[in-house]
Amino acid sequence: MSKAQELREIFDPPDEIIQAGLNGELVLFVGAGASMLLELPSWAGLATVALGELRKKGFLNYSQIDQLKTLDPKKQLSIAYLIAEENSFKLDLGKYLTGKSEGDSIYRAINDIGCPCVTTNYDELIAPRFIEHKDGSTTAAAIVRISERDKFYAKLLNEPGTVVHLHGAISKPETMIFTTKEYLEHYDHENVQEFLGELFKKKTILFVGYGLEEAEILEHILRRGSVKVTEDRRRFALQGFFRSQQPLYENLHNYYEKSFGVHLLGFIRDHENYKCLEGIVKAWANQIEVRKPPLANDADYIDEVLGSD
Repeated sequence: MSKAQELREIFDPPDEIIQAGLNGELVLFVGAGASMLLELPSWAGLATVALGELRKKGFLNYSQIDQLKTLDPKKQLSIAYLIAEENSFKLDLGKYLTGKSEGDSIYRAINDIGCPCVTTNYDELIAPRFIEHKDGSTTAAAIVRISERDKFYAKLLNEPGTVVHLHGAISKPETMIFTTKEYLEHYDHENVQEFLGELFKKKTILFVGYGLEEAEILEHILRRGSVKVTEDRRRFALQGFFRSQQPLYENLHNYYEKSFGVHLLGFIRDHENYKCLEGIVKAWANQIEVRKPPLANDADYIDEVLGSD
């Protein structure tokens, strides 16, 4: 078991991440913490919006909302959708996830790294900028978004410009999952489990935007992907802590490493809170070079797709 590194505000990416970029094996796994830096709503924020919409329509009052807020956000959303359905009202939460641009934000840094991405976010601000230099010419990779679970294939992540929206995407509202029932059914789906299993087995993963608040989602993803703890360091997670939380950080570092083979990279939140994460990813974007994986991996992809028919 490795020792937890000291909490710092800025540090270099691990050698394994640098090498994975060069080998075409690096995948960024992006969570709500990234979108919240652009003031897009979290699960809790979406639940608040949903309950507010129902109150405006007279389907809930403030007392009922206050009681519902004692529940976790997914339960709040599940109940909100049930109430809306009973009253033949369509909850449109997608409108709260649009209207932003990457700007000079963590999203720009993620896109500048340029590797394929998987995200549990609905917004479409992730658009990896991969430029292939070949024969003296440069070609930018086209962005390919996948949000339908029957199209989830891990080998698609061999292609730069690929973004897999694990919980659905704003451009395809029918793919977006909000409620607890949808969430559980989604992760019980064979295609989702196979996709995650292949991803964790064959790629080096960096989780970004999964703080303590997102721990439940992160652990669920790891469990459904049936991760195995190996000697190879292939899974990393940037996570923020206050200096006073050093003991918590060390305990969680041991827990994630022993349980899931995930190595926590802790940064200090005391001065810039989660904006510190943005600074780290921006610095890493200048240090990580991403290349296409070897052509042999394309044959693996063809075998995977043909085997699914």
